[in-house]
Amino acid sequence: MLCIISVVVVFKIESRAYLKKFQKSNGWHINWNEIPKNVEVYALALKDDNTIQGLVGIKNDKDSHAVYLHWACTAPHNNKHEYGSQKYVGVGGHLFAIVADKSVEWGYEGAAHGFAANEELLEVYHYEWNET
Repeated sequence: MLCIISVVVVFKIESRAYLKKFQKSNGWHINWNEIPKNVEVYALALKDDNTIQGLVGIKNDKDSHAVYLHWACTAPHNNKHEYGSQKYVGVGGHLFAIVADKSVEWGYEGAAHGFAANEELLEVYHYEWNET
């Protein structure tokens, strides 16, 4: 059964030690504590219990006047592309909304750039970005 996330919070994760919980070995695609220090990590979590539903790493790219999207990843229990099912829908769109919001906050009018791991994921990103 799919549920729609209705009440979420977004917060910046300041502690690299906290990020050790989110590792490639437990379904997060990368070891989040190993991303560059200049990349800010934001979590999308349920408001009631702060259960993290996805993470996004971004950098203020002043040279390109845009947000650089370093990595975006849903929690393993929300990743239908890898695991065939998801607990909550809309997490990817919410992660891209965080990127767009930071871009506006930093004065870039929503501009963002980044890379996808493969062509299939690029199509997912393209879809998610256009849905926000």
